[in-house]
Amino acid sequence: MKSNMKFNNKILLAGLIFGATAIVSCKKAVETEPYSFFTSDNFFSNETEAYSATLGVYDIMSDRSTYGFNIPLVYDNDTDIGQTEGSNLADDYRVIPHYNGTPERAAFLDTWTAFYKGIDRANVVLARIPQMGIYSSGTQAQKDALNRNMAEAKFLRAFYYSELVHYWGDVPFKTTPSQTGDDFKLPVTDRYEIYKFILKEMQEAADALPTALPTDERINKWAAKAMLARVALYAGGYSLSRTSKQMERPANYREYYTLAKQQIDDVIAQNQYKLNPSYSQVFKNQCQGVLEPTENIFQIAFFNSDNNTTSGNALGVIYGTPVTALGVYFSTNGRTLAVRPFYDSFATGDARRDFSIANYTIDALGNKQPQTLARADESWRAAKWSREYQKQELIERGGTRINYVVMRYADLLLMRAEVENELNNGPNTLAYEAINQVRRRAYGIDVPGSGISVSLTAPGTGYTTFSSIKFQITGGGGSDAAVGAVSVNATKGVATIAMMNAGTGYTSVPTVSIVPTDGKGSGATAVATLLPKPTSTNADLQSGLSKDAFFKAVQQERAWELSYEGLRRADLIRWNALKQSIDDTNTKVKAIRSNYNYPAPANFITGKHELFPIPLSEIDVNKNIKQNPGY
Repeated sequence: MKSNMKFNNKILLAGLIFGATAIVSCKKAVETEPYSFFTSDNFFSNETEAYSATLGVYDIMSDRSTYGFNIPLVYDNDTDIGQTEGSNLADDYRVIPHYNGTPERAAFLDTWTAFYKGIDRANVVLARIPQMGIYSSGTQAQKDALNRNMAEAKFLRAFYYSELVHYWGDVPFKTTPSQTGDDFKLPVTDRYEIYKFILKEMQEAADALPTALPTDERINKWAAKAMLARVALYAGGYSLSRTSKQMERPANYREYYTLAKQQIDDVIAQNQYKLNPSYSQVFKNQCQGVLEPTENIFQIAFFNSDNNTTSGNALGVIYGTPVTALGVYFSTNGRTLAVRPFYDSFATGDARRDFSIANYTIDALGNKQPQTLARADESWRAAKWSREYQKQELIERGGTRINYVVMRYADLLLMRAEVENELNNGPNTLAYEAINQVRRRAYGIDVPGSGISVSLTAPGTGYTTFSSIKFQITGGGGSDAAVGAVSVNATKGVATIAMMNAGTGYTSVPTVSIVPTDGKGSGATAVATLLPKPTSTNADLQSGLSKDAFFKAVQQERAWELSYEGLRRADLIRWNALKQSIDDTNTKVKAIRSNYNYPAPANFITGKHELFPIPLSEIDVNKNIKQNPGY
């Protein structure tokens, strides 16, 4: 954790050093001194300064406008797995997910500007380092360090362009540092020309990056290749054409899939990466600042100072289980809701459901409480980064130090399953092995024990309210199991209870104690029972599936495995499935109740919302840019 904190702080300082603006064409950017102020004479004079400048390129990823808030919370919501709560038209983080975003919205400009700022910082690094004396005449160690900095900047520049293309399609394209007097009124460049550049840059970066597993959040060779594979799938998928205003994919899309396969095969062949046997532990480690480079292939460092409410990551705060009152944990306003059909889609024994989705709140004492109000299933939250797992939850108030993981090994395995199925016109052995690795972890095949169920054996008497009754589960060797009271009877005995999480890893029957938190009531008892241990037969995907059936299985598996990690909307768009998934989800929620609140189908417009609007301030000052379709 110390090295992690050190890297976070270095990035923070680098961001302050590199505190200029982007190449975008708005008036403020033109009037501000560009990054080229830092010349080889006054800044890039030694290895340390080159490293600091490179960290300034990384810094963009930990901004609230990118991965600290907008990308996971704002831009990935309102799909078939979740939606943002509320409808206040003053809040970008509500309006945009509900498909009501307009070019004037500040969030769009903030993200657009941040990525271009990162690109310009990378352009400076790539231009200035070769001008340094030690680049050509330094020691071998100095040359190696500078070449690594160059490779990192090259990868990050390509990565930022891939995000711009993913969200906006055709965008302005520039690969040289911004200079005073530059023409900032650039036209957009065709996305496939930019993709060609991105894929080439990522490959060149990968070739120059170190192969060892990182001890911090810096990119290595295999992470660059894994990200290259993802970008290749985006390039080979569907996107909204500015000219036809239709969803289209390139005629040579299989070439992109072939490129993705090559990268995936290279990464997996190294045998450096593996799944953590416990799905829940992956996210607990993230919450507790434990670097896990074998599972988390590429991650973004986050840091905030103690009790800071304006910096850090939204994961675990605005993006987490709701804490209903100040107490053991600082308050959390979970804004991402899990839609009920997604919760219902998990099969029995899949531990990802109860860990990923909270059908409970956490009270001031830190106890989980079942949600019992009418229509409570419309308030269930994304829960992977819950306050209860965090190491410093009392000082990480408005933002946490939880790293944002961009690429997990499970994601890479599911990409392998997808590309093998596509390129072989149906699933082969590699495809099945990849998806079944992910599924077996989800069912706890490789960890001892199983989950539990809890049954009420005596109601007791004298309890004041169900919310003052705490169930304590101890022993048994497992974790995460949770049960709560839902109601009391006429004599104030416990009437009904509800399992909130079956837990995992119980090798023997734990003890269940029922404790009144207000000291009132006694006599209620409950017992736990071990659930059957899942086997590979339970977990493995049905064999002999057709190409289409296997593809649908991969689509669903990505939802279960990667839920609320900022990838679902992007997946649905590249599959040309966003509109259909919204409509299907709407049918399912209306079958639950006719007034189930799910605004997406009323607002989503095909041929418009697959891309974001180009920020209005860009359009106003750059007449070479035309707005995206429908805006």
